[in-house]
Amino acid sequence: MDGNLVPFPDAQPVNVDLVAQLLLLRRLWHLSFLFALLPILLGLFVLTLQADPVAFGLFIGGGWAMLSRILPEEGFELPMPYSMQLIGEVNQIRRSESDCCESPDIRWEVTAIRCRACRHVHCSRARPDLGRKRTDGLVGTVRLLILDGHPLLTEDEN
Repeated sequence: MDGNLVPFPDAQPVNVDLVAQLLLLRRLWHLSFLFALLPILLGLFVLTLQADPVAFGLFIGGGWAMLSRILPEEGFELPMPYSMQLIGEVNQIRRSESDCCESPDIRWEVTAIRCRACRHVHCSRARPDLGRKRTDGLVGTVRLLILDGHPLLTEDEN
């Protein structure tokens, strides 16, 4: 799934592969609603037949997953790590002629999109999870599940 991306945790070059990966992750994030719907329906089905704690857990877990994606975090915007605005900004940076230095090497680091040569900041948005294979094992997997694809840092902390 990590289509031609550099290994984690290195800075990712801003190229076509990055934009394609962001679009794929956006689609998968939207499909997670369907995956959360399965335990809700299975839990409801079993709960109609008998009162089972496992079915109640399926119902509550699926409902929690749905609510975490539906409820807005701030304002009236849905909490989405891969918005079309973000993907559009990354694509615009990719397509534009960068004149920050003689040999620009634009990469998306953890806190911003910067030129590797001159350190000029092109976009100060933190990088969400890009779906790359992780080298930090179980701790990284738990962090990924808790953050739900969102960046580790918020824009205020940058």
